[in-house]
Amino acid sequence: MKQRLRNSTGITLVALVVTIVVLLILAGITIMYTMGDNSIFKKAQEAKDKTEEAVKNEQEYMNSIDNMVNGYIDGTGNGEGNTTTEPENPWEKIDRIAKAIANDESITNNSTQATGTTEKGESYDIKVGDTLEVEYNGEIRRVRILGFKHDDLVDKTVYGGTHEKASISFEFLDFMTGNTYMAMNTTNTNTNGWAATQMRKDLNGYSNGNATQSGAIGGLAASEVVNAGYQSGAYGFCIGSEGSQYKYYQGVTEEWNGISKDCQKRPNSIEGTNDWWLRSPYFDSSDSFCDVKYDGGANDSSSAHYNSSVAPGFCI
Repeated sequence: MKQRLRNSTGITLVALVVTIVVLLILAGITIMYTMGDNSIFKKAQEAKDKTEEAVKNEQEYMNSIDNMVNGYIDGTGNGEGNTTTEPENPWEKIDRIAKAIANDESITNNSTQATGTTEKGESYDIKVGDTLEVEYNGEIRRVRILGFKHDDLVDKTVYGGTHEKASISFEFLDFMTGNTYMAMNTTNTNTNGWAATQMRKDLNGYSNGNATQSGAIGGLAASEVVNAGYQSGAYGFCIGSEGSQYKYYQGVTEEWNGISKDCQKRPNSIEGTNDWWLRSPYFDSSDSFCDVKYDGGANDSSSAHYNSSVAPGFCI
């Protein structure tokens, strides 16, 4: 009987404990690999996400290649895919502002400020005397707002509808041609005035001296700068009016022959002032045009074939 008991097999308490410990360890390992940050489920999800991202990136790349090919085919490609656009020229916004001003009846040629919203929803607030920048022959030039609804329009439908006046008038505050001076005429004459000058042809790029263009560049008249002259009915040294005084110059050039810093102009923002042409013929000569002296006095004239600085006006 004792022999039989000794030879029988069974589980001891120690073996049971060891088995339980081993099972617990295995369970812990299983939980760690299935539930933790490094679990197989987590790794599987990350692999899935990366695969989807790679597919998306590949599709975007293929789309850009397709756009670039199509761009070259239709002539609009820029070599980097047809997904970018050129920045807008700031003067395109000025055009939209001009259209808004044209349709704003509260703004007149006596206004000193224009505020509103363009057709694109852009807010604007501009004033007489404000300066902007333009590029001419690769150089930056400052221009100044002279007034609103002052100059007659050639194309009265330019803003849509029918309008008589250009919305915004400007003048070059820096000389348009910098340190390059120009003569009014190749010969020493002021016959037929500004309309027949070589300078008018050169500035506007046409050969017919009597041509009229919308948006043409023109010299300022003496009467547009000063409101008095050497005698009654004169403006500076010009007899007769060639346009009324701009709003900007009203009040700053009361003494037509006095010094006015508001009339001083220069090649650029840092160089000294110089004489500049007006388009008005000189009253006492058939060979001279009026000009503004370097000190800002509108009491000077120069021979038509003399080279002087160019500070014309234009309107939008």
